Amino acid sequence: MSRVETQTADEPEEAFGTEWLRLALRRCDLLAQMHSVSSDARWMISFAIQWAPFGGAGAAELLERFGVSRRRFMELVFDGLAPKATDVQKLRAMKSYLRTSLAEAWDVH
Repeated sequence: MSRVETQTADEPEEAFGTEWLRLALRRCDLLAQMHSVSSDARWMISFAIQWAPFGGAGAAELLERFGVSRRRFMELVFDGLAPKATDVQKLRAMKSYLRTSLAEAWDVH
């Protein structure tokens, strides 16, 4: 199924446009407020969301800001979005949505 076919009512239609960006950042904030992601993970996830409309940040930007390669950065983002045993289903769904969207936006295979 494509991304469009699997959209729910609260998901924006334009892939990685301003509506998507706002919704994804709100979800990231909520995950942090619910202690479902650490403050370090939140920082990286927010950065990944902000760069998603551009296909992700470049290697130089990631090395300068985080001291890691693009591949390692995305591993850290995905680790931060991994479900926790204490996560309720809604939080797990938010994390899954963000992981899937960011993998698509950053072209992670």
